[in-house]
Amino acid sequence: MTSNGPGTRRELNRQATHQAIVDAALQLLREGHGTAITATQIAEIAGISRRTLFNYFPSVDAILSYPLHAVLEHMVEALTPLTEHLPLMQALVRALESERVTVLLGQVAQFGAYLRRQENGTCYPPNFIAWQSATGEVIAKIASRYPQTDAYSIRVFTHAILGAGQAAFDTWIDQLPEPDASGLHVSDELISSFHRLITRAMETLDAGFNSLPLTAPNSLKED
Repeated sequence: MTSNGPGTRRELNRQATHQAIVDAALQLLREGHGTAITATQIAEIAGISRRTLFNYFPSVDAILSYPLHAVLEHMVEALTPLTEHLPLMQALVRALESERVTVLLGQVAQFGAYLRRQENGTCYPPNFIAWQSATGEVIAKIASRYPQTDAYSIRVFTHAILGAGQAAFDTWIDQLPEPDASGLHVSDELISSFHRLITRAMETLDAGFNSLPLTAPNSLKED
C-alpha cells in the first residue's frame, strides 16, 4: 500500500500554483489588458501574494514564456522511453500526442494569440525571444540524455525542430481571424489547428524535403 507523501503533495501543490498563475495571466489577456498586465493583477486573480508569485516566476515575461519552456522540457523528457523502440523523429511526433503536450501547446497558442500586436498582426516579441532562448536549454538536455551523440549533430537537430516549430507558430498566427470588438476568442478548434501545424512541421522534418517542389521552372531557358 502506498500513500502520497509530503514530497508528492508539495509537488502537486507547486504544479497547481504554477497553473493558477498561468491561468490568471490568460484571464487578464482575455479581458483586454494586453501587454499591460502586472504581477499584482496576476497574483490577485491567482489568489496568492506578490511574494509567492515571485517565488515561482521572476517576471511577468517569465510567466508568459512558461508554457513554451514547459512543453519543450516535457518533450525532451518523453523522448527517452520512446526512442527505445522508435526512430528519433517518429518518437518526437509521438510525444506531441500526449495529453500534457496538448495542454501546454494550447497555452502557448493562447498567449501568442492574445499578445499579438494589433497594428501589424505579429506576435508579442517575448514569445519569439522565449522560443529562441529555449535553444540552449534543449541542447543541454538532449546532450545529457544522449551523451554518445556528437555536439554538432545535437545542435543541428535542436535548431531544426525549434525552427520548424517557429514556422508552425508563425503560420498559425497568420491564419488567425481578426479580433472583433470583444477581442479574439481562441477556440478549441484554433488550438487544435496549431497542434496539427506543429505535428505537420515535425513530420516534414522526418520525411525530408526531397518530395517538395523546390525546383523552380527555368524561365531563362533558350528557345
